[in-house]
Amino acid sequence: MNNCNIIILTFVITALWDVVLRKMSENYEVLPSYLQFDFVRYLQPYFEKHTVLSAALIAGFIGATTQAIILYFHKLPTSKRTYLTFMMATFIISALYGFVIKFSNLFPYLVETYYKNLGTYRSMYLDGVSGLIAQSTVLLLLLLPQAK
Repeated sequence: MNNCNIIILTFVITALWDVVLRKMSENYEVLPSYLQFDFVRYLQPYFEKHTVLSAALIAGFIGATTQAIILYFHKLPTSKRTYLTFMMATFIISALYGFVIKFSNLFPYLVETYYKNLGTYRSMYLDGVSGLIAQSTVLLLLLLPQAK
């Protein structure tokens, strides 16, 4: 699969994960206690400002542009070793991409709500983890046809 298709797949995956986060945020009080992360609650005011589609499109855009940067620096993994370095690159670039989000002023509601509550180091960590979750989903979908 070429990089363009991977970036499009990443857009879709990230947008869908955003819808999952929105549903968790909207139903925070009824989530099992092991899923009641404070960062999910911090997303509530952000999601109140956006429709499901607009928030998903923003997330998809962020995921796709982050993926483009990741793929510029690292090819898709072909072995256990390159898988590890690819996921390390994913975490680092995703964590640093939060600064682009904050300082670009493209996503003011995200900065005023979610990022403001998290602080710098926690937002970097959660952006990195978010990148790992989306990337793992992308890689899993890319591996499924090969598993036959």
